Amino acid sequence: QLINQLENLFENIKYADVTLNVGAQKFQAHKSILASRSKVFAAMFEHPTKEKLSNQVEIEDINPDVFHELLRFVYTARLSSKTMEKMATQLYFAADKYFLDQLKTECEVHLLHHMTPDNCMDLLLLLGNEHQLVDDLKNEAVDFFRLNPVDVMATDGWKKAKKDQPKLLCD
Repeated sequence: QLINQLENLFENIKYADVTLNVGAQKFQAHKSILASRSKVFAAMFEHPTKEKLSNQVEIEDINPDVFHELLRFVYTARLSSKTMEKMATQLYFAADKYFLDQLKTECEVHLLHHMTPDNCMDLLLLLGNEHQLVDDLKNEAVDFFRLNPVDVMATDGWKKAKKDQPKLLCD
């Protein structure tokens, strides 16, 4: 029942006291919930930062759809399997940024058990962008690539890597 009430609070934004500006989208949230779930938000709202003083947080490096699901997880500790299928890789890195260890672990487990040509290439591309990924996940992506090179090379991620990060493909 508590989870359902928190999900209702998330959906209806009653008593929200902070606006999260993610790209062109604005999300209303509650500082106390954000701070209780994320050390990053806790530090942001604990000290006299511009975010605390203005009740506005600018987030430029996360897709709004991904952030919406991250926020849902912050409130409810739940994600749909459809969400995990669609954006586990992006959620993993967003969870890492905001120190959401439970979400990060759930994404990691999902990716280890549901590697696809698309998320394999997404992981390898993100690794090439200086993100630290756990060894098991990195090894799984590399092994998957070795076993399914034709499928992986047919993805948009492969085309993007050839264009933007050719060195990654040599590694």
